[in-house]
Amino acid sequence: MSQEPLQYLPPERWDELQNVFRKDWTRGVSGYTVIDNQRRWIAKGIKYDMRIYCPFGEVQNGMVALNEKHSFYEIIIQCPNDDTSKLAAALKTTKLIDWTRAIKVPFAPYHVINMLKEVVDDVNVEIELILPSDTFMLDAQTLYDISLPDGITFKFLTNEYLDLVDSTWPHRYPTSASYFELLINLKCGYGLYNDKTLLAWVLINESGNLLHLYTAESHRQKGYAELLLKLVSNELIKEGRIVNAYCLLDNYSACKLYKKARFCNAGEIAWVYLKPK
Repeated sequence: MSQEPLQYLPPERWDELQNVFRKDWTRGVSGYTVIDNQRRWIAKGIKYDMRIYCPFGEVQNGMVALNEKHSFYEIIIQCPNDDTSKLAAALKTTKLIDWTRAIKVPFAPYHVINMLKEVVDDVNVEIELILPSDTFMLDAQTLYDISLPDGITFKFLTNEYLDLVDSTWPHRYPTSASYFELLINLKCGYGLYNDKTLLAWVLINESGNLLHLYTAESHRQKGYAELLLKLVSNELIKEGRIVNAYCLLDNYSACKLYKKARFCNAGEIAWVYLKPK
């Protein structure tokens, strides 16, 4: 019997994987932040159960992380090398991935996407959709010099606003409310408030990325999104973290906001949606 090609990488070895992604900068920022955030969650005693594997047990071959919650089935695929042959071979023969399900592959670099195009026939799936996005990254040690306007407070999100947060997410799916509830309970959501009115919000997801930066429609054009972005970035910078976000290419206002806040464009990636044939 042949050995399973995707070998589990225990948390004790995650620093090896982080190091190879750090050497593949800035393309490696997505893989780096996934591992960084999961290490921080483990240190806090948070049990999320993202399973990280390496093709044939070698970190140089890349990372395949299984992220499954309720109806959500996501496979994070990253590779610090231009040569993706070992990664492709592992995906073609692994028994760990259920290719009969709808699969989302988030923030995939284009050398990984090209590899997937060569793999799909072998695993009897097809690419349903590719959503190109830009990566915006803040790798800084200097905090933004900002202050809150009178009457405005900055604090964690609470489940009192769960329906509002979920209903305004453009990528909403049947169990996304449970997903946001999880992040809110883990204190991974932040908001700007005027008394009890939520003006703007953003979350940090399990991959360590900014998620769903949004201003309530009746409170737009007041600079709240920029203020919140800088406040949350300061919190992450204090923790020694890289601030990472993704923007669909046609979301011009969000892309403009990140550039204005001095985030650098770390390159184009894409979300890849797979479905069984």
